[in-house]
Amino acid sequence: DVARTGLALAAPGAVVEKIGAAPGEAPPLDLALERALTAVSPLPARPIDRSVRIDLGGGMAPYAWSLNGAFWPKPEPIRVRDGERVMLDIVNDTMMAHPMHLHGHAFQVVEIDGAALSGAVRDTVLVAPMGRVKVVFDADNPGRWPFHCHNLYHMATGMMTDVLYEGVG
Repeated sequence: DVARTGLALAAPGAVVEKIGAAPGEAPPLDLALERALTAVSPLPARPIDRSVRIDLGGGMAPYAWSLNGAFWPKPEPIRVRDGERVMLDIVNDTMMAHPMHLHGHAFQVVEIDGAALSGAVRDTVLVAPMGRVKVVFDADNPGRWPFHCHNLYHMATGMMTDVLYEGVG
């Protein structure tokens, strides 16, 4: 049988369109929506104090995913100082999309595949296969914070590190 079933979650009063019984073609997994979003409250304008390149690597055979060629717990932490404006230049060298998540901070998407934008402020961004995304955050929450792929199977096999403030453990 090719009929679809499921349920739709919607806020009270939301319009829910009828979903056809036959499966349709799924939309592409891309960053078109991300490119269209703009920040309601963007980060205040100021210079970047530190830029950190993060290369996403790994693959299906063996099933292991890395940051800058190292697997958790081996990747070097992303070292920051309290008060810095930090840019993460995330380069996906794999054929798999990776939703990259930073704990303890909100970042603004400022570039997708070389196109600058004043994008959304969030804590997770999808980095498309063979794509590149730059995000900026203010180091204003001292501690040790995980930065990892939100596909938990990727995180569990190594795609994780920490943002570590100088002077913290």
